[in-house]
Amino acid sequence: MKVIALCDKDTAAGLRLAGIQTVYVPSKEQTALHYWHEIEDNIESVGLIIVTEQIAEEIGKELNEFRLRNIIPIVVEIPDKHGRKLDHVDYISHLIKKAVGMEIKR
Repeated sequence: MKVIALCDKDTAAGLRLAGIQTVYVPSKEQTALHYWHEIEDNIESVGLIIVTEQIAEEIGKELNEFRLRNIIPIVVEIPDKHGRKLDHVDYISHLIKKAVGMEIKR
């Protein structure tokens, strides 16, 4: 299973340094939604999708529908260089609570 990312160019640089080879960076010509549809079309070998919170907000409806339809790959939202959004929903905590049956506190 491979890891892919959909993020801004600054986050992409860090993720590439961390060893993630497939990184999509939206531009004016190729929007985040365009890349999201490309990811959905080639999902068979992907185990984890990393998306920055800003982009997750842009593709919100499609991302939520994808989460409802698919258990794998797991979609993880990470903050970008500007930090965590105030209205961020932590889906990883929801997955853990669902799997373990109790909430894990930090």
